[in-house]
Amino acid sequence: MPDENIIQDKRWKRIFWKVIIVPHKIVMVSIITLMLIVFFFVFTLLMYKFENPAGGNFAEYVLSLYSKIKIPVKIKEERPDRFEVRFARLSFISGQVSMRKGGRLRWDTATKDISLGTGDILRTHSNSYAEVSFDDGNILQIKPDSLVIIGNMTEDAWTMEKLSSVKLMESDIEADIKKPEIIGSKFRIETPNAVASIKEEAKVAIKVTKEQSSQIKVFAGTVDVQTSEEIVNVKPAEGIEIASNKEIITIKDLPDGPVPSSPDNQREFFYRDISDSAIILGWKGDNKSKMFHLEVAKDIHFVDLLISKDDLLENSVSLQEIPQGAYYWRVRGINKDGHKGASSDLRMFKITLDNIPPRILINDVLFLKERNGIILYLSGETEPNADLLINEKRLKVDASGRFQGFFNYKGNILKVEASDIVGNKSYLEKSIGAK
Repeated sequence: MPDENIIQDKRWKRIFWKVIIVPHKIVMVSIITLMLIVFFFVFTLLMYKFENPAGGNFAEYVLSLYSKIKIPVKIKEERPDRFEVRFARLSFISGQVSMRKGGRLRWDTATKDISLGTGDILRTHSNSYAEVSFDDGNILQIKPDSLVIIGNMTEDAWTMEKLSSVKLMESDIEADIKKPEIIGSKFRIETPNAVASIKEEAKVAIKVTKEQSSQIKVFAGTVDVQTSEEIVNVKPAEGIEIASNKEIITIKDLPDGPVPSSPDNQREFFYRDISDSAIILGWKGDNKSKMFHLEVAKDIHFVDLLISKDDLLENSVSLQEIPQGAYYWRVRGINKDGHKGASSDLRMFKITLDNIPPRILINDVLFLKERNGIILYLSGETEPNADLLINEKRLKVDASGRFQGFFNYKGNILKVEASDIVGNKSYLEKSIGAK
């Protein structure tokens, strides 16, 4: 038989652990847990008061604070070489364009075809223009008095998705975004108070003023615009304006690009003098266009402007006394609220002043004997498409200026008169005789 005292002692030890020791440990753990909770609450509250002296939503602050905690395991899953760096190219410049490489303080004169990377800054001065081309076909057109910062340009080595981004300070730009080859690629344009994300083919115009207000117009495609308050999906022929005070104004009914109707593209006009030059530019606009803005320039980027009229009420305009040269023109519709829509296709015409009489050159004179007499065969050259009379008989001149024909031989004098399309005339008399 076991000793009853030993058995009784074991019973008391079990009761002691159940009644004293285990509850004591539970209480200690609970106290420590409660102290930790109180500590983290007080710490968070102090941080909240320090970083948000003006007040704010405490719950949102707590979520944002602790959402910054990263799990080391996830970091190890990322490969450092996953994202490849890409570059853009300054494909065109006109006028004075300056450039500052990322991390430098010195401004240099920009040169055509220079590579552009993250952090590089471009500045166009008055009457200047620049175009930036990206490796996926996207084009950024930078108008005068603009400041543009090249943002992140990467390609995901796993998914092949491309990210291109630019940041606009005071700027006026247009972007022609192509359809991405890889779904998920996007082009992002950041302004002081908005971020425009483009994930499909689109044409947009964005302007940032000195007052830091942003105007975003969409002519084709759709664009998601993130403001401080919301995300706005901007559809074609729409836009939004974000004021410096964050007020959002919706722009509706932007006109489509007018369709040029006359003259034919690349047509050449001939005049004897500049005072004679007069052409009519015509186009067809949609019913959203209440007025039109016409631009005529000496270059395809419309930097060297000859005419800029934004108060035209008709679908045509007459241009007088235009100097000799090649000219490019385009037109935009203006809606009832004064907002300009998409541009028409680019058209070109040429003015040529011609006060020189056409030359006349006789190459061959042949006499052919017929039953009814002698037939004269004549060939030569003059100004292309000139009006030609030989012994009062009209002869056709081809587009290269050559002519040929048969005539009845009536005398020893050949009389030739040539008149070009502007009325310059020349005369030739030549003695001939049949043997």
